[in-house]
Amino acid sequence: MKSIRLLPLLPLMALLALALPAHGVEHAHQHEHEHGHDHHAAESHATWQAPADHVRWTPDAALLEGMARIRSALHDLAPHEIGRLGPARVIAHADRIDAAIQYLFANCKLEPEPDAALHHILAALMNGSRALHTDPSDSTPLAEMNAALRHYAELFDDPASAPPH
Repeated sequence: MKSIRLLPLLPLMALLALALPAHGVEHAHQHEHEHGHDHHAAESHATWQAPADHVRWTPDAALLEGMARIRSALHDLAPHEIGRLGPARVIAHADRIDAAIQYLFANCKLEPEPDAALHHILAALMNGSRALHTDPSDSTPLAEMNAALRHYAELFDDPASAPPH
């Protein structure tokens, strides 16, 4: 059942599995999804860097919902709790993150610039989820995933995210 839910993510996860280990969170997102605009070209930087005068973008309702789901799952995966959760529960929370990302790919409609930035954030989250699936006892991926959420809060004006420093 779990593998059926993840089937639509397999091409993207395979691409990231090839690109991310060699280049950190760098990735070429040439995947298929519904965002209402042309596909992005391959990008070669680790995170999307906002200009110094960046005004945080307004997220659409789908982005607010998807990121709330991701924050909830990450909250339940606190590093000090991961050892107490057991592998099955860690994987269940990672599956929640994957489902939220799939929801975002299907429903989030952003302009090209914020969409490109969001893809970097989602790539880091997917990389962390993949690592949790590989070794549910290792809390190391949570640092990168939480950093991705902080980056999201710097770029997007989401009232539920911690404001940037």
